[in-house]
Amino acid sequence: MANEWDSLIVLQQVDIHIAQLKIEQKEFPEAIAALKQTIGAAQKAVDSLNSRLETLRVEKKTIEEKITDAASQLENSQARLNEIKTNREYDAVHKQIENFKSSMTAGETRLAAIAGDTELLQAAAEKATAELDAVKQTSAPRLAELKEKMGTLDSSIARLADERTAAAAAVSKNLLRSYDYISKHRKNGQVLSFIDASNLICSACHKILEPQLVSEVRKMNKMVTCQNCGSIFIWKQSDESNT
Repeated sequence: MANEWDSLIVLQQVDIHIAQLKIEQKEFPEAIAALKQTIGAAQKAVDSLNSRLETLRVEKKTIEEKITDAASQLENSQARLNEIKTNREYDAVHKQIENFKSSMTAGETRLAAIAGDTELLQAAAEKATAELDAVKQTSAPRLAELKEKMGTLDSSIARLADERTAAAAAVSKNLLRSYDYISKHRKNGQVLSFIDASNLICSACHKILEPQLVSEVRKMNKMVTCQNCGSIFIWKQSDESNT
């Protein structure tokens, strides 16, 4: 019977380890997604600022071309003034000259605003890029670590499943059936409650054991369960560590 209890203890240790790995299987993808989201948000901020800078660059180039074109047409119009013979033509050309000047003034005003906006956006982009680098420096190693662990979880669980099969084979069918039934209703996989002479409390529900029940557990010649939570009691000598 003693070997059977030892196998049951090994079985629980394996089951708890499997349960922990399955929790990690669920948590790791969430953690990876969170890290990617953090990096993505920082990258999005950088991309947004760079996009706005590019928009201003294109607008600046367009306005500069319009100013150059207006200046050229202004020069041509001013040259035509000497050739004009009627007041009507003079007024029309003079109006063109004023329009070209107005267009150039508006363009230069906008260029000044663009220069100010560009300076502010460049500073913001530099700050955002530094923050992105810091996020990557912090998150990238953790991300790589999680991905590496994710890759080994399936093989680790498969290996533990083989260990579980070996341990379960050494446990009687009735005891194994009871153990498995309790295990299915325990999220943490903790089925066994270890007690000894110095610790007469159920480790699962913390109920104090009655002397008669303690006596039955001490014999370890049959399965004894907690009357409160159903955990299977395992008697450990006082000089042994409670597992």
